[in-house]
Amino acid sequence: MSGAAHAALRQALDISAQMLDAADLGHWSHVAELDVDRQACIRQPHAADRYNIEALTTLHEHNRRLLERAELARAGVERQLGQHKYNHRALSTYIASSG
Repeated sequence: MSGAAHAALRQALDISAQMLDAADLGHWSHVAELDVDRQACIRQPHAADRYNIEALTTLHEHNRRLLERAELARAGVERQLGQHKYNHRALSTYIASSG
């Protein structure tokens, strides 16, 4: 089991790296697609040996970095939405005052 479990975690680490790359490019739908594959690797049984513990620690760090990127993306979308609402109100006020 150890060899298969190690291979599954190596694959999960590779997928996590791809997820970080996709997040950096703003390809969030691809991040979600990759996560499905990564979850399948992670859900396999893993022994509590040193390699697995290190791999799971790295996966945890990747998740933290993904969450940071997601928060930055969410904040950016929120700013854009706020700007859109402001522009809409300004335009509505202009139209109302010019009519």
